[in-house]
Amino acid sequence: MSHTLACLRFLAADHFTSGASIAERLSLSRASVSAALAEAEHYGVELERRHGVGYRLDRPIDWLDTDAIRAQLPPHSRLSLELAQRTDSTNRRLLAEPGHGKVLAAEWQDGGRGRMGRRWQARLGGSLMFSLCWQFPGGAATLAGLPLAVGSVVAETVTAAGARDVGLKWPNDLLLHTSQGDAKAGGILIEVAGDAMGPVSAVIGIGLNLAAPQVDDQHVAGLADHGLAVSRNVLLGRLLAELEQALTHFASHGFADFRARWEARHAWQGKPVRLVAPSGQVRIGIADGVTDDGALRFRSVHGEEVVHSGDLSLRAAH
Repeated sequence: MSHTLACLRFLAADHFTSGASIAERLSLSRASVSAALAEAEHYGVELERRHGVGYRLDRPIDWLDTDAIRAQLPPHSRLSLELAQRTDSTNRRLLAEPGHGKVLAAEWQDGGRGRMGRRWQARLGGSLMFSLCWQFPGGAATLAGLPLAVGSVVAETVTAAGARDVGLKWPNDLLLHTSQGDAKAGGILIEVAGDAMGPVSAVIGIGLNLAAPQVDDQHVAGLADHGLAVSRNVLLGRLLAELEQALTHFASHGFADFRARWEARHAWQGKPVRLVAPSGQVRIGIADGVTDDGALRFRSVHGEEVVHSGDLSLRAAH
C-alpha cells in the first residue's frame, strides 16, 4: 500500500486515467500501479476499472491543500501547518516533537486512536484528522475541562459551516442527531507532554467524519449528510482559526468561560445514561451538566456526584 495514495492523486471522477501514465509519472512499473490501486478499498475509495482505458474514481477526493487552509487563518496567526500524506498518528508525531502552535494534518492515519484505545475509522478525503500542539505555562492541573472547551469550539464551527443537529457527549465526542438516534461524527483525544508542574504541551487530536465511514454501524455519521456546506480545506482552516483564539483564552481563564457554551450543546442534558467507570463498573443515572472544571454532574439513586472520568453510552438507558 506504499504507493496507493500517490497513485490515487492522479485519478479523477470525470474521466479515466491510464495506468501507464501514472506509472510514467511516478517512475513505477504498470504492475506496481495496478497492485497499488487494488488496495484503494482499504481507504474507502471505490474505482471503476476499464481494460485498455484506465481508472476512474467513483467520487472526487477532496485532497488537503496548504494554501487553501492558510487562506482561512487571520494574518496574525502564529500556527505552523504541516500536511502528511500518511502517518501512524498525528498525535504521536507531535508528542515526539512538541512545539507551541504546531499543526499536523494527515490524509490518512494507520494508527489513529479514539478514547480508551478505540481505533478511529475514516474514509480518504471524507475525514479530517489533525493535531494541534499548544503549550500552557501551568501544570497539567490547569488543563481541566480542555477537551470540553475544544469540543464546544468544534461544534460551533461546524454549525456555522452549515451542519445541523450537532451535539456534544461528555467528555469529548461530537454527535449528530439522526432518525436512529445520536450518532458519532467526531472525537477529541488530548495527550500531554512536559513537566507535571509546568510548562506542559497539550497535543489536541481531532477526528471528524465529513462523510460517514464505510462501516456497518448506525451509530456513526457524517457532517456532509447534515448540511455541511464548505470544503474540507475551508473547514480545517476555520477550525484552526477558532481554536487558536479559544486556546489563548483558555490559557488565561480556564474552562469556566466555556461551560455555558458546552452545556448549550450537551446532547444528554437531563437524560438517563449509562456511565462506565474506568474500573468497568456500570451505573445508570441522569446527566445533569458539568462543573467549572469540566467534570460530569451525575445524578443517580444515591444522589448527585461529580465524575471526572468515565464513558457514557451513546444510547439513553430505558
